[in-house]
Amino acid sequence: MLKCYIGELMAEVLVDNVKAIYEVRGKNAVLLCAPHPLFGGSMYDIRLERISKELTRKNFSVLRFDYSKPYRGGSGEVEDAKKCLAYLKSRHDFVGVAGYSFGSIVASNVAEYSNAACYISPLPSIDLIEFADVRVPKLFVIAMKDQVVSQDVALEIYERSSDPKEMVKLDTDHFYFGKFDVLAKTVADFFLRQSQ
Repeated sequence: MLKCYIGELMAEVLVDNVKAIYEVRGKNAVLLCAPHPLFGGSMYDIRLERISKELTRKNFSVLRFDYSKPYRGGSGEVEDAKKCLAYLKSRHDFVGVAGYSFGSIVASNVAEYSNAACYISPLPSIDLIEFADVRVPKLFVIAMKDQVVSQDVALEIYERSSDPKEMVKLDTDHFYFGKFDVLAKTVADFFLRQSQ
């Protein structure tokens, strides 16, 4: 399926059998990694959709994808993200990666192949994967009332991470209700700064 707009392209694509939505805008791109697929996480996650909208407004191309089924303990989901990141890198000079919740661990495991990374409500580990540190510019978005990952745990991940890094705390819970626009602007502004 292909949807075309003047000067824009949105396409449902298969990236090595990984289902994705590719919104083509500018020369820079960001890969968005969804939350846990066993808890309803998908490329249609409202937080990722809002971030995507803000990034495309700032002339970034965006790729959102669904993890292949069945669930493979996290390691298979990292492989899906690697395929998608390689797809973007073959088309764009600057490629960032961002992940929300489970997606933050996935993003951290492919960030070494990117130019910058953003972790929203980062988790230390889940199933077969752990949060990985890389030496690219990183933004940590921490929800101060997060009921899934405590602020202390998120801060510990931040503290253990190498420079360059920055952190933004938002007065909200794990689902960022009431803060979608602030979250989207925070993430998009970070990638805009890193791409210049």
